[in-house]
Amino acid sequence: MRLHHWLLAASLIAGQASAQLTITWGEDDANPRTFDPRVTQSRHESQLIVQVFDTLIGSDENNKLYPGLAKSWTVAPDGMSVTLQLRDDVTFHDGTKFNAQAVKFTFDTIVDPQVASRAAVDIIGPYAGCDVLSEYEVRVRYSRPFAPALASYSQNELSIVSPSAVQRMGNADFAMAPVGAGPFRFASWDRGQRVVLERFDAYNWAPGFTAHKGPSRVQRVVHRFIPDAATRVAALERGEIDIADLVPVLDLRRLGSDRRYKTAIGNATGLPFGLLLNTNRGPFADLRVRQAFAMGIDRKLLSDDLFFGLIAPAFGTLSTTTLGYWPGVEKINQYDPKRAAELLDEAGWKMGPNGIRVKDGQTLSIDYQVPPPMEPEVAVAIQAELKRIGFDVRVENMTFARANQMIQDNTYDAQPLRWISADPSLMEIMFHSRNMPRSDLFKFNWARVSDPALDALLEKGTTVVDPDARNAVYAEIQKRVMEGAYWFPINNQVQTVAWRAEHSGYRFARAQWIMRFYEVE
Repeated sequence: MRLHHWLLAASLIAGQASAQLTITWGEDDANPRTFDPRVTQSRHESQLIVQVFDTLIGSDENNKLYPGLAKSWTVAPDGMSVTLQLRDDVTFHDGTKFNAQAVKFTFDTIVDPQVASRAAVDIIGPYAGCDVLSEYEVRVRYSRPFAPALASYSQNELSIVSPSAVQRMGNADFAMAPVGAGPFRFASWDRGQRVVLERFDAYNWAPGFTAHKGPSRVQRVVHRFIPDAATRVAALERGEIDIADLVPVLDLRRLGSDRRYKTAIGNATGLPFGLLLNTNRGPFADLRVRQAFAMGIDRKLLSDDLFFGLIAPAFGTLSTTTLGYWPGVEKINQYDPKRAAELLDEAGWKMGPNGIRVKDGQTLSIDYQVPPPMEPEVAVAIQAELKRIGFDVRVENMTFARANQMIQDNTYDAQPLRWISADPSLMEIMFHSRNMPRSDLFKFNWARVSDPALDALLEKGTTVVDPDARNAVYAEIQKRVMEGAYWFPINNQVQTVAWRAEHSGYRFARAQWIMRFYEVE
C-alpha cells in the first residue's frame, strides 16, 4: 500500500512538473518581421510558425507524407486537381471551426497581391482556385498539371490560417499575433527580446507521424532572440535556455561529448547557402566574369577552414540531400584559378598595379551585401580568396530592409541566399524570369535570369509525374543554371542544434531545419 501511495504521489508530481514545462529556444535572428505563414520566406519565422499552425498534409524529418488536417486525398489522373477529405474535429485558437472554407480562404488570399506573399505564392504553384464540395471536402484546382501539389501542402508556407482572425484583425495585425490550429497558441511578442507561446489545450489532431497525441506536455514555449552564437551557447550552459540553434561546430563537438547535453545536425534540403550573381548590371553581366568568380574560390578549403570539415561544400543549386540532386554539377566551374585569370583577361580585365584588375578605367569591384544572419565570416573569406586573382570584393553588413530595397532597385552585384525546401521545384522561385524583382514586386530571381529555355524547363519540371522523367528535367535545369554561372554555391546548409539532456522529444520538421517542440517531455 505504501509503495502504491508513493508511486501515485510520484506520478502526480511528474504530471504537475510536465504541466508546467517551459521550453526556451535560443534563436539566431533577432528581427522577425512577420509570423503570417502566407507572407514569410524566412526559416527563422517558420521556426515559430511550425508550432502555431498545422498543414493539410503532415511531413516528418525524412520528408515522408502523412495525414494532417486532411485525412486523405485523391490526385486527379490529369494532375490538374487534388481533392482533400478534411478532419471535422479541428478548431482554430480563436474557437472557430477548421473546414473547407478555411482552406479556400487561405489559398485564395495567398495569391491576392494585397497579402504580398513572398514564398507561399510560388509554393502554391499554378493555383486556379478551390471548390468547396462540402463542409469538410475541398478540391484544389490548377491551371496546369502540378506534380509537387501534395508536397506543397506539407510546407509551413501553406499552413491554414483562421479566416475569422484575419478578417477581424486585418493582414498586418494578424502577422503580429497569428491564429492557427497548431499545438501552441500565440501569447505575446516583446520586440527584439522574445515571443511567448502557450499550449493549446484543445489540441487533439496531431499529424500522423507523431507518437504523442493530444495536447503537448509543454505548457509554454519561449522563443528568445540571441543573434550572437557565443552568447547563445553561454545561455545554454547557464541554463537560461533549453535548446539553441546554429551552434558553432566546435561547440557542438564539445557539448556532444558532455552527458548533460544532446546534439543533432540536420542536413537541410533545398537551395544550399550561396550567392546569386546579378547578370543584369556591372561586371557579372559578362558570363566569363561570373565563371572566373566561381573558379577562383576553393570551396572545399573554404569549408574546411571555416567549419573544420564538418560542413561540406556545395556545388549546385540543390543540396546533396534534396530529391533530384544531379551530381554532374560537381564538374562545372571547378576550382581553377589559372583558368579564372585567363577568363578575366579574355573579358578585358587586366591586372592593375595594386593587384586589382582594371577595364576602361574601372576596377573589378563587386559589392557583396550581408544582411544578418547570412554568415559574414564567409563573405570575408571569399573576399580574401578572390583578391588573389584581381577581384575587389567589398563586403558590407546591412539590414534586411536595406538589402531588400537594393534588390528591388537593382543596385547590387551579389546577394546571399539559402532556401529550405524538400522539392526541387523550388528552383523556379530563383531562376524563372517571372520571379525577377522590380520596384513594386519583391521576388527571388536575384540573378535576374531571363532565359526562355530555362523557363520552359522549370515549368515542365512541375508537370512531370514520373520520378525518373522528372529527375531528368531537373538535372537539365541544374546543368543550365550552373553553366550560366547565375548561382555560386558555397556550402551545404546544416542546422546544428544542442539542448539540455533532461528533455527529450525534440525532432526536426520537414527538410531538417526547423525544430518541433510538440513531443518534448
